[in-house]
Amino acid sequence: MIKLKEVALCLRAVNYSDTSQVVTLLTREHGKIAAIAKGARRPKSAFDGAIEPFAYGQVMVMISESHDTLSTLTEFVQSGRFRSLRSNLAAMHAGLFALELTEASFEQSDPHPTLFDALVDMLDRLGQYDKMQAVLPVLIDYQLTLLDEAGVAPRLDACTNCGAPTGSGGKDLYFSSAANGLLCGGCEQAFTEKRRLSPACCAMLNRRAAFTAAPPALLTEAEQLLVYHFTELMHRPPKMAKYFVTRANAMS
Repeated sequence: MIKLKEVALCLRAVNYSDTSQVVTLLTREHGKIAAIAKGARRPKSAFDGAIEPFAYGQVMVMISESHDTLSTLTEFVQSGRFRSLRSNLAAMHAGLFALELTEASFEQSDPHPTLFDALVDMLDRLGQYDKMQAVLPVLIDYQLTLLDEAGVAPRLDACTNCGAPTGSGGKDLYFSSAANGLLCGGCEQAFTEKRRLSPACCAMLNRRAAFTAAPPALLTEAEQLLVYHFTELMHRPPKMAKYFVTRANAMS
């Protein structure tokens, strides 16, 4: 095993026994790590108590050289940086959704420092808001960054099939996850798997600086589109998606 000391964020934690947990950590320099935290559920442990999603701080891990074997977490000095997220439902759900998508999008030992920094920044930003309308722009921005880092960023500036620009004409556009991007009116009939996308939402998605000023209806449309895209990429609906989009619909 290789001894690793790193800054890490807990993406997921499940109880393994009466005293231990299995955790999925995202580290900045070494990517995703699945590890067993022996004794984490005991009142006194080397992990500052039981480990939960959003836990952030310095970890010491004995890295397994086989992806079929869990690494061993030996120390976790938690900073409490994102503890406030649990006091607000909208921010907590957006954060948990981001953690779920991040875990599902990458294999172990596949480092993405830019993504790690973006996720930490996103969680910091979420802690400043208590309403869904303020939370959605932060979530959507991170989801687009995640797709880019995973190498599956959809094309949103032109038809992915023929390359025709899609920024004029005022007609509804289409988005196909299978095509990984937009489809113009002349190409959409060749694709059975697609969703309608308004020109206004398309324009917003191409101007990320405009997210915070976007009307609730456009934010909801964009989030529904991204949920559909992640569902197709993951071959299953994300666990947080149904509840989260339901709340977004209530906002619009």
